Amino acid sequence: MRTKLTIFILVAVLAAAGLIAGIVAVAGADQTNPLPAISASDLLAKMAQQDQQTTSISGDVAWQNNLLGDMSALTGSNFGTSAKLPLAASGSGRIWMSDGGVRLESQASGGDQTMVANSAARDAWLYDYAANTAKHIIVTGTPPTDGSTPTPLPSPTMATPAAISAFLQQLAPYADVTVTGQGVVAGREVYFIAMTPTAPDTALGSVQAAIDGQTYVPLQLQVTAKGGTSPVLQFGFTTVSYDAVPASTYDFTPPPGTTVTTKTIDLSKATQGQTGAAHGNKAEPTKAQQTQMQNLLHSALLTIPEAQKLVSFPLAAAQGYTARPFNWAAVIDKGGPLTALDQPVMKLLGATGMGGFGTAANSSATTPTGPIAVLLYGKGFGTIVLAETATTPELQKQLAQLPALVDTTSVNGVTVRSFMTPLGGVSVWQQGDTTLAAAGMVPAADLQAFVGSVH
Repeated sequence: MRTKLTIFILVAVLAAAGLIAGIVAVAGADQTNPLPAISASDLLAKMAQQDQQTTSISGDVAWQNNLLGDMSALTGSNFGTSAKLPLAASGSGRIWMSDGGVRLESQASGGDQTMVANSAARDAWLYDYAANTAKHIIVTGTPPTDGSTPTPLPSPTMATPAAISAFLQQLAPYADVTVTGQGVVAGREVYFIAMTPTAPDTALGSVQAAIDGQTYVPLQLQVTAKGGTSPVLQFGFTTVSYDAVPASTYDFTPPPGTTVTTKTIDLSKATQGQTGAAHGNKAEPTKAQQTQMQNLLHSALLTIPEAQKLVSFPLAAAQGYTARPFNWAAVIDKGGPLTALDQPVMKLLGATGMGGFGTAANSSATTPTGPIAVLLYGKGFGTIVLAETATTPELQKQLAQLPALVDTTSVNGVTVRSFMTPLGGVSVWQQGDTTLAAAGMVPAADLQAFVGSVH
């Protein structure tokens, strides 16, 4: 994580959660019940088991995104790339996914694109038809593994059945979950499952999904804001196949005349100088190691005074705010989260031989130029996160570009820039030499009241 991302990181998390959630649409009516009755807990369990069994899926897809509004306002901004991402708008296309890679061909109001990730070739392409430009990412070097598994590549889209299934599994403990019926989606008999967050103070209203009754793969998803009558996000297959995907599907050659920008990621350099603790430890952690891991992770959950000792800038906090109680604080530096004794937790975990945590923590790709303090208020989907860091020239530059993209108001005598959606939002402002960002899947009025309490 780099400092220039500090302003946008909570927006990205929120948008990512929204896009992952945004893969839903309840289609068809519960006319007949050809599938056996099933409880919500059993359906979730079967979905979790099937994640490891479905190796290929392809088909026609369609999606609608009413979360971000008119994306044309973002053209030419730092969000220019995001504005062109197909899932940031509404559209349709075709997708192929297997161990060999992922391919998405899309036609959307945000622009027609082809995105391909090839596991065997260890590369990824993003081709924009209108601009006739392509971005090419090449992965080289050997990662800190025994080489028995292929190098993972960034997926060109988060709208995958596996991502939807993972999101539903993560949402379930914080929601009332019910199987609402059966129907037919993309020619497949499906169960409909609905999740309503138990948190009373979240902007998320409900999530509904259509689950294949034989493969237990999520085929459609729908997300509705609290109080809303129509989905703000929805995505799903209109046709689907589980047949094997030919390896050649993930080959891509840009058309003649394409302007290509290439970036190479050398995994051997990214891990250079590390101890490689992950090499020899493939066994599951013992109970003693799990307990040690939990204790170390818990040591990164700090009080506000403990967090203040780890940063050089004055730490702000909500004052007289009772709607969401303070939960915990954390300080993240180049070595990852820190303990109250200023020790990197990831390095300590790596020293215990658990899963190569020390290796990942020191990757230059996650190194900020200064510590970031994070304060958490509330729990579940009603949580508000407050992030703070020292203001730098790069952050000033980013802030200067925000007014054209977001609402600007004055709170407690300072300018607050807010980016709100039906599912929540983020506010960014400065106090002295500190830059702050507050975000959550909460109503706009709740976020505004929280920001006004921070001093």
